[in-house]
Amino acid sequence: MSTHCYVGTIRPDNPHLVHARFVLFDGHPAVVLPTLASIWANHNHHNATALITAILAHDWEYLDADITATIRSPFPGQRALPGVGMTLASEVDPPEPVTVFPLCHAKHFDAGWIYLIDAGTASIGVHTSDGTRVATYHLDNCLYPGDIELGERQGRLRPAAGVRR
Repeated sequence: MSTHCYVGTIRPDNPHLVHARFVLFDGHPAVVLPTLASIWANHNHHNATALITAILAHDWEYLDADITATIRSPFPGQRALPGVGMTLASEVDPPEPVTVFPLCHAKHFDAGWIYLIDAGTASIGVHTSDGTRVATYHLDNCLYPGDIELGERQGRLRPAAGVRR
């Protein structure tokens, strides 16, 4: 069974309102964090705003920094976006709008995790399915999958305020 997630951002003028895209497969932090960091480093050249723009362009079957244009989906209409992932929507239908929701309503969505990218700090806030923030990771510290385990590596993890480990 796969872990669904949402990946997106918040606006500084309204930090409780999430703008995000659904990701169908591989939504666990051990997969998503290094994948987002790799997309940020390689496809978006360390530009967190460009990372947000790329992610918010589509809902995703999965994110994959190593995907190329030659990879084909077995499902009609889906397409690979090189360096980002496999889209979930069909090429023939217009893309679904970005999902916008108050973070406090996250529990109403079918998602195990919510990842919010902060362009100003080039970091990712990791939230549980009920919207509780459990940690914040800087993108440059997420490039190596072995370094991403919630609760490990004090030097690489900054717990969210008020979260006990």
